[in-house]
Amino acid sequence: MMPDRVSPVAQPVLSGLVTRSGLTRRRWLRMLARFTGGSLGLLFAIGLVIAYLITLRPDVPGSRRLAQRELQVLLEPDETVYAVAWARRREWWDGFRETYGILALTDRRALFVGIPPRELVSPERGPQQFVILQLGRDESLRIRRTRVDLGSAPGVSIETDRSRFAFASDDRAGLDSVLANVARNRRATATADQLARRVRDYEEIVTLKPVYHRVEAGDALSSIAARYGTTEAQLIALNRLSSTTIKVNQRLLVKRGG
Repeated sequence: MMPDRVSPVAQPVLSGLVTRSGLTRRRWLRMLARFTGGSLGLLFAIGLVIAYLITLRPDVPGSRRLAQRELQVLLEPDETVYAVAWARRREWWDGFRETYGILALTDRRALFVGIPPRELVSPERGPQQFVILQLGRDESLRIRRTRVDLGSAPGVSIETDRSRFAFASDDRAGLDSVLANVARNRRATATADQLARRVRDYEEIVTLKPVYHRVEAGDALSSIAARYGTTEAQLIALNRLSSTTIKVNQRLLVKRGG
């Protein structure tokens, strides 16, 4: 049962409790208002940045059209394009934003033509800029599938003895065509190298063997010498002839063995 009156001794104690409770509540309210106001300001600033970046998002179809048009300008009159694939790459100096373009493989080189992202500070368009990466096409060119952008996207790695580039691409059919063409070219190069080695080996063997000619009707020592790139005097010396007279079915040495 509560007393009807509070004793004079208890009044200061209750008054202190009420005062401290009110101060604590007001302090918490001020802290909450300060925190809420700061958070709203931060969220507003983030929203502005996101809205600005959205206005700078790339026009992928437009970039591809421009890159394809520039590729046609870069091609030499008798250069043939074997395979193409839509591709993109990131550079740190562009804030790791994507450069969209086209990866092409010709009979002379591999090259990438891309449209760089718009400038963050002054995005107004001037003359169209292009990113052009050219790689020679020889036996050192190597292309393989890989994961790019920290493993977040499929793509290819293109390497030579002097450089290496990585491209992201969702154009699976285009990449298949590029990879198949490179593999076919490597096989053709290997076959050509093997054939060239065989020809050289055969020529070395041939040069080591003596060369003979069987005299036929109508042959003369002068015509035989002209055919084998030698002279009558050399044929006379090689065969120890006493004159330029020769007989049908006579076997003449026209070149000594090595």
